[in-house]
Amino acid sequence: MWLLVIFILNLLLSFRLFFEKSWRLSFAISLQAFALLSFIYVEVLGFLNLIGYSSAFIYWGVLCLLTIIYNFSRRGNLPKFNLNLNNFYKNKIVLVTFFFFIITFLSGVFYAPNTIDSLVYHLTRVEFWIQHKNINYFATQTDRMLYQPPLAEYMILQFRLLADADNFSFIIQWLYAIGACGVVSLLVSFVRNDLKVQYLAFFIAGSIPMLLLQSSSTQNDVVVSFFILMTIYWVFNNVKLNDNASALLIGISIGESILTKGTAYIFLFPICLYWGVAKLMKIYNKELEFWSQMRLFIFIFMPFLVICGTFYFRNYTLVGSPLGVSKELFFVYNNQSHAVGSIFSLIIRNISLHFSVPGFHFLAEKIVVFIHENLLNVNVNDSATSFTPFDLPMFGITEDNAGNFLHILLFIPAIRYSFKSKNRNLIVLTSFAIISFLLFCFQVKWQIWHSRLHIPIFLIMSVPISIWLKEQRFSKYIIALIGLSSLFYSVFCFARPVIKLPPITSKVYFTSHKIDHFFYMEPHKAKQYCDVIEYLKSHNIKRIGVRSEEKYGNDILYPIMFELRSKAVFIPIQMSNLTKVLDKNEGNFDAVLSFTMSPKDTLKVDKNYRKLSVNAENLYIFVP
Repeated sequence: MWLLVIFILNLLLSFRLFFEKSWRLSFAISLQAFALLSFIYVEVLGFLNLIGYSSAFIYWGVLCLLTIIYNFSRRGNLPKFNLNLNNFYKNKIVLVTFFFFIITFLSGVFYAPNTIDSLVYHLTRVEFWIQHKNINYFATQTDRMLYQPPLAEYMILQFRLLADADNFSFIIQWLYAIGACGVVSLLVSFVRNDLKVQYLAFFIAGSIPMLLLQSSSTQNDVVVSFFILMTIYWVFNNVKLNDNASALLIGISIGESILTKGTAYIFLFPICLYWGVAKLMKIYNKELEFWSQMRLFIFIFMPFLVICGTFYFRNYTLVGSPLGVSKELFFVYNNQSHAVGSIFSLIIRNISLHFSVPGFHFLAEKIVVFIHENLLNVNVNDSATSFTPFDLPMFGITEDNAGNFLHILLFIPAIRYSFKSKNRNLIVLTSFAIISFLLFCFQVKWQIWHSRLHIPIFLIMSVPISIWLKEQRFSKYIIALIGLSSLFYSVFCFARPVIKLPPITSKVYFTSHKIDHFFYMEPHKAKQYCDVIEYLKSHNIKRIGVRSEEKYGNDILYPIMFELRSKAVFIPIQMSNLTKVLDKNEGNFDAVLSFTMSPKDTLKVDKNYRKLSVNAENLYIFVP
């Protein structure tokens, strides 16, 4: 793991020497480069069936050595490590923001990764990649391990391989959260050349509750937000400078965004549209030549295609669609009604997600239901626009359901200020946030967990909020209130509390057993899973079949796979989805793990397997 840390630090210095840009931009480019290099490792070494500790150590060791040699050869040009400390300490707001991230770092490193989606597929597929030594598609009931964009997990894989542990799997989200805040501060420079406003923007972005909670998790919402912000940054650069380098970096940013999370298509649309319109206007005004812009378009398109091409190909081969989603699954997540009333319903419900604070959540629920029943005449739980029934958590304080209450209250004055300012770049940035939010509501069914998907919107809006806030007399009071709120969210993350305080937090603490961390919501399951793992270890079970009767395979296999890493092989069997065509298992299992609510005493696979008495809730062990 330390090899990757040394490499990233040397990469940061290399870009600082090569581009002679700010440390913030060098750090952002380093994160983009690390993602690209992780992609290359996984695709190339996976093609050769060589994914593993040895290949990872050699790959990153060689790259680390090359960056050290480059930095040594340029040692005469080493920049003075001067962060303008006078301004830095005067603006204690930056130190406060880093303090939040130090807290979330402790939260991430002291706890096992325990976000439900991570245990179901984010981290489980990393274990399967290591087991298979490649990223080829395989038969599995949990098909999200295949069709969901994998770039964040490609990077997690690097730390998992070199550390042989999962304590630092969260570090990807954590690093990219800091990077995203840095990019937000850089975007301010396109609007106003004021260092204090940039510091404030860093704080506003870094104090977003959902961002802080996500930064200690192993999901991908912060990572995709970072790449979307980098796309905006390079688009602004290219519109201004019209150079090949920024065009190439636009393509890389778009590719990395889409390879991280599917929602990137929605957020990238207005950004790419702006680039196209800006270029066409300059061509029309004869400021630019058409064919020179076609060259830039190719510079954008090619890296995007290289980054996403293999993923699209694997999806198309399996499902017949580059997106990897069947028609049935498409309508599970996407709206089936686009009537005016339905769209207004989605807008209102998505906004209400950020009012999940005591007192306000009850009032927000009542207002939303009243509007639906008396004004829109639309069912608040309409299945055509709802993935889950409408409900607001009384106090969302997890990386799945937290709202950004104070930030969203600042949206209206910030938006009003932006459009009155007549500053083109500020209006464009604000428009990106508004349009992408409306597109999101238009396309995606409402879910109680959608506030985490709004992170890019809040990060973009941090720019106009910070500029507006800097001009207000009462700004210190608002900043203090936001700071206290963010401190609370940092310390009292429900799933990974730095300070345990039930019922605000779960009863699990970092001193608890690792399996307890995984099942903080269902503590009774922890002992059951420990018994299952102990049985598999003590009986030297080597070849394990895994079957699931849940339609989408939403079962928690990761704790078992991780605890038995390098000791057992896990083989999914008896799939009911499209991946069954990839099922080539030959049976002859030492045991079969069956996720079911109604087990039989005997399970027929290649032969009969009998049920044991050592089981967990909805998880049963069968042996020959």
